[in-house]
Amino acid sequence: MTPLLSPVLMLALGVGAPFLLYQQAYDMGWDLASVAYWVVVAGLVTSALLILLECLYSLDAKQRPAAAAQPYPAASAVIAAYLPNEAATIVDTVESFLRLDYPNELEIVLAYNTPHALPVEETLRDIARRDPRLVLLPVPGSTSKAQNLNAAVTRVRGEFVGIFDADHHPAPDAFRHAWDWLSHGYDVVQGHCVIRNGDSSWVARLVAVEFEAIYAVSHPGRTRLYGFGVFGGSNGFWRTDLLARTRMHGSMLTEDIDSTMRALNEGARIAMDRTLISRELAPTLLRPLWNQRSRWAQGWLQVSLTHLWRGLRSPAFTRRQKTGLFVLLGWREVQPWLTLQILPILLHAAWCAGGVDRLDWAVPVCLMAAAFTLSAGLVQAAFAWRLAVPELRLHKGWFWRYLLVSTVFYTHFKNTVARAAHLKEVLGDRQWRVTPRALSAADPAGAGAGAGGRS
Repeated sequence: MTPLLSPVLMLALGVGAPFLLYQQAYDMGWDLASVAYWVVVAGLVTSALLILLECLYSLDAKQRPAAAAQPYPAASAVIAAYLPNEAATIVDTVESFLRLDYPNELEIVLAYNTPHALPVEETLRDIARRDPRLVLLPVPGSTSKAQNLNAAVTRVRGEFVGIFDADHHPAPDAFRHAWDWLSHGYDVVQGHCVIRNGDSSWVARLVAVEFEAIYAVSHPGRTRLYGFGVFGGSNGFWRTDLLARTRMHGSMLTEDIDSTMRALNEGARIAMDRTLISRELAPTLLRPLWNQRSRWAQGWLQVSLTHLWRGLRSPAFTRRQKTGLFVLLGWREVQPWLTLQILPILLHAAWCAGGVDRLDWAVPVCLMAAAFTLSAGLVQAAFAWRLAVPELRLHKGWFWRYLLVSTVFYTHFKNTVARAAHLKEVLGDRQWRVTPRALSAADPAGAGAGAGGRS
């Protein structure tokens, strides 16, 4: 889909068509715009209420077991990489994995694809010769992260597997803490992904705070609220037998969420642990961020179309979990288009009143709904700061700027991305665009590019 076609279609479908519908209905004596107005107000209030509930439930998130219920078994880490995009950072990543503290065997499998030989491969082979824990696994013919992971899971030796993108640096105790969950009957545990290059640009700082809102607040809150967690694509730990059965489907742009739904339908228990840390790189410019979020949004739509109705009918889910599925896979797809409806509603109201200057903006219910909606963003930012990792809590100004930018720009940016992604899926445009990332100036590895396999 061309860059010009997307906004034209979006305006035509999201604004033009409803405006014409409201006008035609009004001419026939039906005031559909008034009904749509109350639907939009109810939708905004509902979205805000869900955010507030997630915040409150995040305070009561299930704590990691104090100790493992069984001895620590052999474990495997799988790093999925598209090597040309990771050449500047992959050695630093591998070395961070080799410094992990785990009381049993821990193999580090680098599953990668590359269209041509690269000098960094020789460096990696030197490291593997020095440290047999590193296993290099080139995957000929692979075109996706899913194919790399599927190739790796057929040969790993560990009883459980940690899955990581190539820009991740897990905390030294990550595998210990993951087994604390898995040994108590969980099948998957998702950790907390923290941005480590927030000082690179205002975009990276924005994403750094957003990730705290996601991984420190929303994910733990949703897990507690709805009774199931979600695998986020990286810093996730699976029992090897479950991962081998589930595998990743390369046809899905968010293969992680797709695998989550299939595992949950099988009865898997997925935990979320915000104290299980891995640090990664964020996009530093708006265009790469747009491409990344567009892929995520389109992938979520694919998962919703595939799994929502199936999940709602499945006996594997409780009523509480089905409510969560409806919110996660249904409401999230409707909400970006619902918020856009305020434009045709206002245009219709101005048309009926004889001009924008004749509209009454001081409607109490409207003002109260707007205040409540804005307050949800404030509460979420406050919770994100309160529950953030210590190094980000020091940057209190980042959280204030995030609140401001989200209110006036970023929320609308993400809704626009979601609408554009929906149109791409309808038109069959499923092109994968690699996401470059830059390191912070203080990072000894320099200013490189990052991972393209993040989901």
